[in-house]
Amino acid sequence: MKKILFILILAVGFASCSPVVHKKITKPMTPKESTSEVAVFEMNAIVPDNAEIIGELKVSDPGFSFGCDWEAVLEKAKTEVRAAGGNGLEIIQHIYPNQYSCHQIYANILNISDDIKPVELSEKARQNFHDYIILKEGDTTRCMIMEETKNSLFLIYEGQGVERRAVLPKEKIIAYHIDDPVALAEQQYQRHKKQFTARFGLEGGYAFRTARFADGLTNDYKDYLRKLMRGPVLGANVRFNIDNMYSIGVHYDRFMSSNAAYAYMYDDDGNYIEGSVSDDHTINFIAASFGYFMYSKNQKHRFFAEYLFGYMNYVDNSVEFGDAYTLDGATFGMGAVIDYDYMLSKHVGIGAGVSYYWGALSKININGYEQNLGKNREGLQRVNLKAGVRFYL
Repeated sequence: MKKILFILILAVGFASCSPVVHKKITKPMTPKESTSEVAVFEMNAIVPDNAEIIGELKVSDPGFSFGCDWEAVLEKAKTEVRAAGGNGLEIIQHIYPNQYSCHQIYANILNISDDIKPVELSEKARQNFHDYIILKEGDTTRCMIMEETKNSLFLIYEGQGVERRAVLPKEKIIAYHIDDPVALAEQQYQRHKKQFTARFGLEGGYAFRTARFADGLTNDYKDYLRKLMRGPVLGANVRFNIDNMYSIGVHYDRFMSSNAAYAYMYDDDGNYIEGSVSDDHTINFIAASFGYFMYSKNQKHRFFAEYLFGYMNYVDNSVEFGDAYTLDGATFGMGAVIDYDYMLSKHVGIGAGVSYYWGALSKININGYEQNLGKNREGLQRVNLKAGVRFYL
């Protein structure tokens, strides 16, 4: 009995670690034999005009699946196509595997038959599709060619009333016709030209340091330090557009905080001391940046995500009971930035963003004398909330 139970548990475990299939049938048909042929149309391939969509198929990975190499996933999908009565698989999206997941696909289940008559082009297609291609099979397809490269055509076409996109190697085409090559060249230029060369930003806001307090501090001293953990921040940055997707740049900002109080203490000899104490903190961050950006179709809304790495400098000008001293140090710093810009005109925008910086001092100078902080490192981490104006060139 225990052996049977173990086998059942093992079987359930392996079943739960297999790719999962979700299927939606829109036109029920008689299932086909398990050996019947299934035509597979990869992403951006031309689907025959006599192919109708009878359902949708998704092969997903619940995590840590077994038996999910491309051939296995494709065979699983073909089995589902046959069960639905189809003979074609149109792959809409193919998610490639990583170390945690398998191949995953989204696809249409097709019924390809000579009995299926071509459907007339929609009104939208008749108005917009003025180009055509002739495939080696002899089929002529009316379409809208979006881009032409040395070796390929990128186009939009319609089959059985469904708008599709395709990327075709020219070697598979006998001939093609572009109705307005000048307009196509202009469209390609507009799509690929840089929307800006450089972006300058001036901004200000508020920042909150997030490092933990050292152990053993009194509550009064913690309250004093909390006011030093937040303050205004000013910054400037420039980003250079690499290829309408990535940017490199230089980033600078300055965090400032100060606090003062009337305090008392006992020195090492037990003498009572009272008087004013004050601290004036500044943290400068000068960094190189590498980022990714995207923008809306009308160019009004722009989003940036950046990584920063560079030099972080800390200075504390302090006065305690009449004695003034300076603490300073520097370290390597890193940061992550998310920005949003709204364009007021082609060259001017306003925006806001949030960022987080990392950095910690392992040693510090006190009036020029270096002191190793050991495990009690001075954390410079902080959250920044900033807004400002942007200039695009």
